[in-house]
Amino acid sequence: MFEAQAARGPDAVALVHEAEELTYGALNERANRLAHRLAGLGVAPGTLVGVHLERGFDMVVALLAVLKAGGGYTMLDPQFPVERLALSLEETGAPLLVTSRPLGGRLTAATTLYVEDEATSDAPAGNLATGVGPEDVACVMFTSGSTGRPKGVMSPHRALTGTYLGQDYAGFGPDEVFLQCSPVSWDAFGLELFGALLFGARCVLQSGQNPDPLEIGELVARHGVTMLQLSASLFNFLVDEVPEAFEGVRYAITGGEPASVPHIAKARRDHPALRLGNGYGPAESMGFTTHHAVVAEDLSGTALPIGLPLAGKRAYVLDDELKPAVNGALGELYVAGAGLAHGYVSRPALTAERFVADPFAGPGGERMYRTGDLARRRADGVLEYVGRADDQVKIRGFRVEPGEVEARLVGHPAVRQAAVLAQESRLGDKQLVAYVVAERADAPPGAAELRRHVAEALPAYMVPVEFVPVDVLPRTPNGKLDRRALTGVG
Repeated sequence: MFEAQAARGPDAVALVHEAEELTYGALNERANRLAHRLAGLGVAPGTLVGVHLERGFDMVVALLAVLKAGGGYTMLDPQFPVERLALSLEETGAPLLVTSRPLGGRLTAATTLYVEDEATSDAPAGNLATGVGPEDVACVMFTSGSTGRPKGVMSPHRALTGTYLGQDYAGFGPDEVFLQCSPVSWDAFGLELFGALLFGARCVLQSGQNPDPLEIGELVARHGVTMLQLSASLFNFLVDEVPEAFEGVRYAITGGEPASVPHIAKARRDHPALRLGNGYGPAESMGFTTHHAVVAEDLSGTALPIGLPLAGKRAYVLDDELKPAVNGALGELYVAGAGLAHGYVSRPALTAERFVADPFAGPGGERMYRTGDLARRRADGVLEYVGRADDQVKIRGFRVEPGEVEARLVGHPAVRQAAVLAQESRLGDKQLVAYVVAERADAPPGAAELRRHVAEALPAYMVPVEFVPVDVLPRTPNGKLDRRALTGVG
């Protein structure tokens, strides 16, 4: 589809980075030249290629080139420690690394190809015919593993395109301008890039490797960005501190962690024309699996639904016996369909544990992924995310989901953000501790007031014993809450 867009509108702008623009025609030719070199080095369907580049034109050229040659790419984010990147590269067994001279020497592979090589400019500029199929691996995205070794999620072309083709949850078309600001190591990165390039839209690349709220506001204004995808934390920060970042934006989708209803409500008030959505999906189901378009009725609740499955994707709420949970009952969320990954690279046992037979798909041997997330299905079929199954803790013999306590806390008008952890008391038992960011630093809510607020809606065992004021909640490089970093604060 990208090649079709390049043929249809070769002079249309595909990429913008800093003060430069790259047209579809020029991007396609540059990617083709590199793809011919990769093919000459043995890249074909089934070959994995490491891509270790800073965000910019060369990075996009390299990704497209790997796909055009028939291979699958794995992004090796330059901001990550070299030791972790080396583990990821070793895990894939990738025989080839595409990098730049400034980054050269950080990682080693059997063959290293530098994007600056003059030989690439002499390679053919025409499209390649590789015979790549929908089940061939398109990319390997790494996520944290409980053993300390990253897990590489192998996603086929079918999964890569299934999040965008035939979907209507966002603006996909030549009139849109996407901002690519998510970390390149995050699976959501694909929506910002391919959601633009497969439809003839423009993609604006933010500089650096992590989202920069102030730069996001500047880029939106300068380039007329119409589509934003943001982690819930980043969305909340922009709503509070850089509200102009949403001026002119048509679609804004949050994901990656539970959305804040008060921030969603504020964004709707401040920007009535803005369409807001809440997306959900693990890396093992490539991009979003479900989506909920925000409506006025959502603003009276304490949590935003994660919605319905996208076209071609499926989501089940199941009990411990893998039977559908009744409406309103808590169960584990399983996902299946077009976005499903093949499994984890070089991890057959873990793949077998997490990717299990789908008993609802009929004959054909389809699988579903066990997310480890807890959810409920409403009577209208809409899904509500509750929290992680492995985040559940027992307090005085009762099972508690910290996310429910957090949702209640952020419903207080004086609370901007909250995180709840189960920590050990001096007596050795578990107790809940709440870390709270005030809406106004000069008027933080008192512990007694917060305790009363939580107790009005939740049972006594779910009321934190301690409320710790903090200026900010620590975040991981992907923008998610870093619960480990909170331990010991206060």
